[in-house]
Amino acid sequence: MIDQKSSINNFLNEVNMKVRLSDFIGQYVDLVEKGNSFVGRCPFHNEKTPSFNVNNEKSLFYCFGCKAGGNILNFTTKYKNFTFLEAVDYVSKYAGISFIVDKKTRKVTTHEKIILEILKKANNFFQSNLQDSSEALNYLRSRGLKNDEIKTFNIGFCPEERLLINYLKEKGFEPEDIKKTDLLIKNKNNEFFGRFRKRITFPIFDFSNNLVGFGGRSLIESKIKYINSQESLVFKKSQILFGLQQNLEFIRKEKQLFLVEGYMDVIKLYSYGIKNAVSPLGTTLSEIQLRKMWNYSEVPFICFDGDDAGISASKKIAVKILKFLKPGKSIKFITIPENADPDLFLENKTKIDFLNLRNQSIDLSNLIWEIVKESIKTDTPEFLAIIDEKIKNIIDKIEDRNVSSEYFKFLKAKKDSYIWNINKIQSGNYKLKKVVNVIENTNEKLFISMILLDKNYLTEFHEEIFDIRLVEVNLREELQKILKTFNENPNSTLLNIEKFKETNFKFYQEILDLKRTHLDSLVGDEKKIFFKQILNNLRLPVLINERELIQKEIVEEKNSLISENLLKKYTRISEEIRVIQNKDIE
Repeated sequence: MIDQKSSINNFLNEVNMKVRLSDFIGQYVDLVEKGNSFVGRCPFHNEKTPSFNVNNEKSLFYCFGCKAGGNILNFTTKYKNFTFLEAVDYVSKYAGISFIVDKKTRKVTTHEKIILEILKKANNFFQSNLQDSSEALNYLRSRGLKNDEIKTFNIGFCPEERLLINYLKEKGFEPEDIKKTDLLIKNKNNEFFGRFRKRITFPIFDFSNNLVGFGGRSLIESKIKYINSQESLVFKKSQILFGLQQNLEFIRKEKQLFLVEGYMDVIKLYSYGIKNAVSPLGTTLSEIQLRKMWNYSEVPFICFDGDDAGISASKKIAVKILKFLKPGKSIKFITIPENADPDLFLENKTKIDFLNLRNQSIDLSNLIWEIVKESIKTDTPEFLAIIDEKIKNIIDKIEDRNVSSEYFKFLKAKKDSYIWNINKIQSGNYKLKKVVNVIENTNEKLFISMILLDKNYLTEFHEEIFDIRLVEVNLREELQKILKTFNENPNSTLLNIEKFKETNFKFYQEILDLKRTHLDSLVGDEKKIFFKQILNNLRLPVLINERELIQKEIVEEKNSLISENLLKKYTRISEEIRVIQNKDIE
């Protein structure tokens, strides 16, 4: 929240973190994405060829025709014909940010500038002192850092506070202003001493490239090895990503981003040529930081330490960001083996080894499912019932309706597959062998397997099969190929599991395993009964989701005739769901 003690610059920074300028201006101008910008016809002059550009990364707009340009406030004042204060009020309400303008604002801005200037001069002092500290240089060398990393990240060394204070006084700064910078703190005797005394310093920049604070690594015996500046007028941890300033060009080029815990992780990755890492200075992630990452990469990677604390922090973030998910925006998670962090991992590995971890990353949706499963203590019905409750809680967190709907289908399918794998299949007089090796998407793979093993199912259950929409993309595509082939030539040799022996041996092996564990012991009509059960398992989550969507439409629809039609459809689907849920295996 921004109050009367903050400047317009801080207000704009927070707005830019929460609001994509293209979304805001897109309310009034039809914009089309083109490269890194959005283009449309200028709302401020008549033109046939679009020359109006919006850049989300810079949070600026510009028209090459009439030369109008600026930030979100400039657009609002010009488009709405508002005064500056009216524009601030309008934008603050749109962004959900409180802002109060009064006479103190100018004084606060002046004080803020003084603090930023002191921090900038202090950093110059720290950098020059690093060259005089063999102890600090030796430590950095021992961590594998070369002159390039030291210079790029402006690494320095803070000596005794007396030397720092004298240097800043010589630069014309008043003692009272120096004390307000967080470079000095009071001890128990109410005496000031250096916060970063005898520490290697890492300057920290905000999203406007202002130096707003420091991280420090102690070179002497200390209870706290690493410290950061405290929250202040200029240092706001939730609005900082360490390394973004240094790595921004590479991040823009690659459109890929790694989020790691600390600044040494960022710097070590940089030294190995991985120049697209940033850090939130810990294991928490704010909405502002998340949206900033999404400005540069649609699916950033979170790569926290591989210990229990790092894994736990990743799971907390996974749940937290559900609220902010939008179509096309997500997160992936990298797990570093052997309880290591990126810095330690790279001591004995290579850049390729780290990038291979990226290739083994887990999707947000799959991690959420793992979190849901962890709530199940045993496989008894009362605990399995918790899954539905957990899924509902997850869905309720997602504000975007389309994303919420897709997560519902995904998690329901995961639940069905999970329950299928942990229970023995029982029907009448037969029991199936328990699956030893759990296979992902078992229902869907059994479904594909059975229609390939017996093409009669494609004829007898043709309509039901065509209504099935598989969750796993590759299996969905394979089903479409099978149905297309069957329609064109029911006797085609491609309708055979042997075709996978050469093209996808893993899938071929899974089909054989499923045949052995689920199908070989079935006799007579048992296979057909079993296939119908699979059909029901695949259809049920789709029907439930469709019913929920219709229910929302009924509530929102004002036309009574349309509502009546929707109600009939709702009743029909509910009856179909009831039949499936209550139907015993024949």
